[in-house]
Amino acid sequence: MYYAGICSFCEQGTLGIRICSSEKHALILCDECDAVWKSTDLEQKPSFPKQPDLPCPFCSGNLMRSPAHWASFREIYQRGWVAIVKGQTKD
Repeated sequence: MYYAGICSFCEQGTLGIRICSSEKHALILCDECDAVWKSTDLEQKPSFPKQPDLPCPFCSGNLMRSPAHWASFREIYQRGWVAIVKGQTKD
C-alpha cells in the first residue's frame, strides 16, 4: 500500500490511497479508524463513512468491497497524487 502519512485523527493508522469500487475515485483512507479525506489536502477535517461498507462520498460505490483496492503507483500517478506519497508498506 502506498501511503501519505500517519492519521492526524487517531494518530496510529497509516493513510493509504484507496480506489473506490466504481474505480472512478481515489481517496485517502486511514487503515485504523477509517477516516477519509476526499483530496490530498490533509489539513481538512476527515469524514467518517458509515460502517461496514464505507460508502464512497463521490458515488454509489464503496471503499471496502471488491473491486475497491489500495491504489497502484500507476493509479496515483494518473491522478497527479505522486507528491503526497511518503512510502509503501510491505503488505
